[in-house]
Amino acid sequence: MDFINVMKSRDGSKIPNVLEEFIIKNAKCFTFQSMETCKIQTEVWNSLSELLRDEEFSDSHPQCLQILKILSRDQQHLDEIVTDSLINLLIDKANLSLHQSSTLPKEFNGILEAQKCIFNLVFSHLKSRTLFSETSIAEAIFVRLSVDNPSSIPHEVILFDLKILFLLTALCSNCRPSLRYSLHGIQRLTKYLEHCTENGVDHLDCNTVDLCCETLKIIFNLLLSSDKPSDLAVDTDNELQLQYHLMKIIRQFLLINSNAVKKKEALKSHAINLLTSMSYESYEELIPPSANTEDGFQGCDITTLVVLLEYLDERLDKPARVLQEELLPVLTVLIQFSKTNRIARKFIRSRVLPPLRDVMHRPEEGDTLRNKLCRLMTSPVTQVEFLVAEFLFVLCKENVSRLIKYSGYGNAAGLLAHRGLMMGHPPTHVSTYSSDSEDSGTEEYKQAEHSINPITGSYEPERPNPLDQMSDEQKEYEAVKLVNMIDKLQRKGIIQPARVGEDGKPRAIEHVMELQKD
Repeated sequence: MDFINVMKSRDGSKIPNVLEEFIIKNAKCFTFQSMETCKIQTEVWNSLSELLRDEEFSDSHPQCLQILKILSRDQQHLDEIVTDSLINLLIDKANLSLHQSSTLPKEFNGILEAQKCIFNLVFSHLKSRTLFSETSIAEAIFVRLSVDNPSSIPHEVILFDLKILFLLTALCSNCRPSLRYSLHGIQRLTKYLEHCTENGVDHLDCNTVDLCCETLKIIFNLLLSSDKPSDLAVDTDNELQLQYHLMKIIRQFLLINSNAVKKKEALKSHAINLLTSMSYESYEELIPPSANTEDGFQGCDITTLVVLLEYLDERLDKPARVLQEELLPVLTVLIQFSKTNRIARKFIRSRVLPPLRDVMHRPEEGDTLRNKLCRLMTSPVTQVEFLVAEFLFVLCKENVSRLIKYSGYGNAAGLLAHRGLMMGHPPTHVSTYSSDSEDSGTEEYKQAEHSINPITGSYEPERPNPLDQMSDEQKEYEAVKLVNMIDKLQRKGIIQPARVGEDGKPRAIEHVMELQKD
């Protein structure tokens, strides 16, 4: 192969042209027909590696790294090609060995290409990922993030540092404990977020928003690690204080209101995702004490809750295919906040489940938050259906009759069946919520209460009972006819009749006549 021959010849007049020709020809390729065999690919990788180790050809190093980046897309023979020596070479060229990371080179072009090559290998190749996780590359990235003047490093270099760190924390679960505890990863990343926001969050440019988003994703991964290194004593109080501090930064991101900040929705989305993995004790930082009556509720600034509810409302009408990704994080946050903070729950309930006035329409009819959520209680997306019902149930202090009042028994049946509450709470049930009264009975509700159908949750005018005009023989005939129809549907597997068992959950019956029991 001419390419390999030129590389081996070390002819300085030919090498740059051959490298550039290869790049132009293969820039968009993911497989390489001209070097299908392992032997040829190994020779190409080795010849480029040797050139990278030779400072005489330093001007061609960025091109060599660009070619390695292109070749790293093809995983076919990487198991044989990738070695410890190659991994260390790439780390060295990315300026990410520990002795290099605190000093800034004059030229970053080669560094960026090395980073992209590392990114490809970590993303797509298990052996490479394992070898990189065993080096000090993560620590070197932390060091580079904490240099005195990070703005002197090109945006793309920092971005790929963070992308590599994200992949390592996402795909190498075994390295999370050491990054979180031994290297104080969350503390260092929080400090980096502080640097990014030191001039306020309402003037963040797109590049800085990208860096903040990647940082939030890494912290999320690190918080997933609950295993602590056995040789390290972890200060739990200090960990919690760190999360309190981080929560203040997250609150700033959620409250960004300036249209000048592009990608602010992406930043809010990542901030909400991070909230799902944070300690619930730290949530109180989202609603700090406030003497301002406009933004206050029972002495707390609830602006963040308003933002979370607006974020939820904007996503409730999304198509089913994106509902899960869009809704689950914010629903999880609101559920946990409502469970653990009385003031948060009372405010959220006042917005989502205000005192009932419209009893003429079904709970799922309309455009209020309650209406939209009730529609999703029968969503085909199971996780969305469950979390929406759980959210409303928590706002009702997990009171079955109150949930039915707001949503109708039909919409709530799935949750009640799952929890074994189809017949309501057992007599021994003790509520874990505060006992303060939250009466939702308006005059409109009280006037129509006797005509509200608990199944649909809405008013239904009285209708004549059709059985009143039937003789006993006609009633018996209709009953037998109904039993036969149910039996036929059951035998064909179209329906599965059930009774409520002793545990409050539905239990399938073997024969329709079992419905006569009790």
